[in-house]
Amino acid sequence: MSPLSILLLVLVAAGVWAVVELALTLRKARTTLDEVSHSATEAIDQATPVIAKLDGVVDELQPALREVTPIVEKLGETMDEANTSLNRVNGILGDVSSATHGVSSVGESASRILDTATSAAVGVVSKVASFGGITIPEGQQLIGKGTPEQQEVEPVAEKAPEAPARKAGYVTYAPVAQASDEE
Repeated sequence: MSPLSILLLVLVAAGVWAVVELALTLRKARTTLDEVSHSATEAIDQATPVIAKLDGVVDELQPALREVTPIVEKLGETMDEANTSLNRVNGILGDVSSATHGVSSVGESASRILDTATSAAVGVVSKVASFGGITIPEGQQLIGKGTPEQQEVEPVAEKAPEAPARKAGYVTYAPVAQASDEE
């Protein structure tokens, strides 16, 4: 055998072996392709109802989606109105604050006027009492209780600066009148 024939025999054997391997590979590829095709078909079969349901959902959402734009526009208008209302409330609260400050000033003025009037009245009563011979100890006032002979002198309650405490009472001049009757 010549080397050329041996080479030819080796090439033929290699060719046969390559053809067999190619046939086996094609057979395995075909089986794998069949399995992939079968799996893809099953996936498509399972996805078809889901896709149909999604189509139905999208069809049902179409009318709602058409209404979303007007709702958003109304929401914008409502927000604008709410802002306007809040601005009005802000203005009203500012006016109320100013009015409250004014009322507070009037209240303070009235309190000062009443304090002044009370001080003046106490001064007048003290002068009248001293003119009639009645002495009122400092920090006390006459409180009318019972008959003129039973009149008591009681301490004046502490006055709060904003709202002075006032006690109703009267001063009588009976002791002086009795003294002048006896003479």
